[in-house]
This record gives sequence, C-alpha cells and structure tokens, in this order.
Amino acid sequence: MIELQKNMARILAVDVGAGTQDILYFNPAKEPENNLKLVLPSETQLLARRISMSRGDVLLTGETMGGGPVVMAIMEALKKGRRVVMTERSARTVRDDLAEVREEGIEVVTEEEAEGLGLPRFETRDLDLDFLFTVAEKAGEGEPDFIGVAVQDHGFESGKSDRAFRFERIREVIERGSTLEDFLFERPPEYYTRMNAVVRQVKRRFGGGVAVIDSKFAAIAGALHGVDERPCLCVDVGNGHTMVALVDDEIEGVLEHHTHALSKEKLIRYIKRFADGRVSNEEVFNDNGHGCYIKNAPGLKNIKRIFATGPNRRILADTELRAEPANPFGDVMMTGPVGIVDLALKKFY
Repeated sequence: MIELQKNMARILAVDVGAGTQDILYFNPAKEPENNLKLVLPSETQLLARRISMSRGDVLLTGETMGGGPVVMAIMEALKKGRRVVMTERSARTVRDDLAEVREEGIEVVTEEEAEGLGLPRFETRDLDLDFLFTVAEKAGEGEPDFIGVAVQDHGFESGKSDRAFRFERIREVIERGSTLEDFLFERPPEYYTRMNAVVRQVKRRFGGGVAVIDSKFAAIAGALHGVDERPCLCVDVGNGHTMVALVDDEIEGVLEHHTHALSKEKLIRYIKRFADGRVSNEEVFNDNGHGCYIKNAPGLKNIKRIFATGPNRRILADTELRAEPANPFGDVMMTGPVGIVDLALKKFY
C-alpha cells in the first residue's frame, strides 16, 4: 500500500473512456476522500455532439483521439452528404491507416492545406487542459506537478490485425517479467499513436512530468489500491473490452475479450479456467477476443481476492466468484485515476 506522504507530488490523473473522463486531482496534503474528483462526458462524446448539431461541411484538426462517438458522428455527416476534411493526425482518430480513412470518403489534408479551406473547424483531442486547470484553480488548487492519463490504444502496424498486434505487445512486456508500472510510459513506443498524441498535447501546455498508460492497466492498478494480499485476480468489465489479470509480485497473466461477446456464465467460465491455466491465446482470439497469455497460473483455489471494476462490473455481482467491487478512495469511478496515481508515485517519486 502506498503511504500518502505530504511531500509527494500533486498529480492530475485522467482516465479517458468512451463515455466519461474520470478525473482526480491528487493532493497529498489532503485525505484521499477529500481530493478533487470529477466525472465528465469524454471529449469524444462532446465533440460528437458538436458535430451532430452543426450544419454544413466539417474540418477536423488536432491530435489523434479516442474514436467511438466522434467517429459515428463523422460517418453520419458523410451519409448526409456533408464534406468532411481531416488533417493527418486528426484522421487517425478514425483509422490508423490513412488509406482506409480516405476510403470512407473523408478528405485527408496537411495542416498547411487545412489553413486555406475556410471551413468550420473542430479540434480533436482527448483532454481539455485549459478547462481542467481552470476548475482546479477555482477549487483552490494550483497546477499539478505531474499529469498522468489513461487511454485505450490498440497500437498500429500496417497490415496486421489490431487485435493481434495489441495483445502481442502486452505479451512482450509480461514475458520479460513486469509489474504494472512497466505499462506506464513517459515516452510511449511509436506504434501507440493515441498515447503519443496525448503526450504531445500535454507537453504543449504543461511543463511538468507526464506519462500515459492503457486504461485497462490503470484500472487493474486502481483495483489493487491498498491491497497487500497476493495473488489477486482483477476483472475490468468495460463497455468495449473486458480484461482479466492475474497479479502476484509480477503480472502473471492477462486475458482480454470484447465485453459484448461475454455473458455472465461465459465470463465466469473463462475466469475459472484462466486462473487454473487452462485458456489458450488461440481460443480467445478465435472467439473474436484479443488474446490470452498465462505466465504462471496459481489455480483458482489459491487466489486470495478477486476484484471487479469497470462500468459493467455488476455482471460479477452475487456470483460464486465472490468478486469484490473495487472502490479506491471510496469511489468506484476513481479506480483508473487512483491506479494512475499509485503507479506514478511508485515509478517516478
């Protein structure tokens, strides 16, 4: 358990999801429950709404951001015969492969070309830092010392399945012996286009430390906040993806699937077999999931505690697994942000 000492850094932690952005301003001088917390619509939700409410042609500039709602709004605009133009980084919000973006009917231009178009402009970004800093100031907080952000990033390699590529990169980290801190990047690998976009955006506005992490690993870390028992099994049941992780002193295994493909019964079967080391990568991938890698399986009977988090965590309520709802800092919505804070304090302070 991390000791929340008063000489530690103030950290702004933002977990960016498809529906909400969950925000924690961690001030070590305060009791954890008294820290500033916000749950707001995610930037992809807000931008999708602005595009849908607008009329005429659309120009999108800025950074690569989370897709989902904003991509649906763009596609709806195209169906209505509206012209959609995007700069290259912005266009990777739709697809990392720009040829595929153009195939959708979207015009992809350079920043210089965008300047002369005279079209209504919308900015793609995962964070509104000016707004967050204003809120912090009005709440009596100054600028933080460190910003940590969680986003989901499949990674990209031309010609390769994003499902396969994402899980290959996760497996590489776990195979060499890793803790959750190893998934927190100051300098993300180039193939993580969205993570790199977040780092660029933050550094343009902020001179302190910055790091990014995949949302799933932030949630796993947050679920384990203050938990000393090992091994534990953590299940993050998100809107899009579900991750199951075995955590001892190191990460001992990960399984990731699409939530919509998992009934309660199917998920429980996967979890039990995963803990016993009886799920293969091929099985999960062929079931339209991302994959599975098990380094060491302690067996379900040896798991000390099981935690459930994520917006669909209730799927594991009142089951034979006896999963506990994760609520670090007394708030189920802060699992990701608290995970970011814990990992940043361990790795950088």
